[in-house]
Amino acid sequence: MLMEGFKCPVCSKFVSSDEMDLHLVMCLTKPRITYNEDVLSKDAGECAICLEELQQGDTIARLPCLCIYHKGCIDEWFEVNRSCPEHPSD
Repeated sequence: MLMEGFKCPVCSKFVSSDEMDLHLVMCLTKPRITYNEDVLSKDAGECAICLEELQQGDTIARLPCLCIYHKGCIDEWFEVNRSCPEHPSD
């Protein structure tokens, strides 16, 4: 038997038809993560969103989980997602 469902317009997860209403309420009311903005004092690896290097002088966002991203990258990510790209939560 095939399960009918929909792709959530908020988080892009596939949700069964009978769970969609509750799922949408949860997605729309879940708070977005806040972050601390900083300027890198030294190179710090790769941004997992754009896959470019995090270089000294870049403006970054440090999330509560301590992951760091280019500020512009995480701002775009948060337009459609509400969790860390590397630590998604339900």
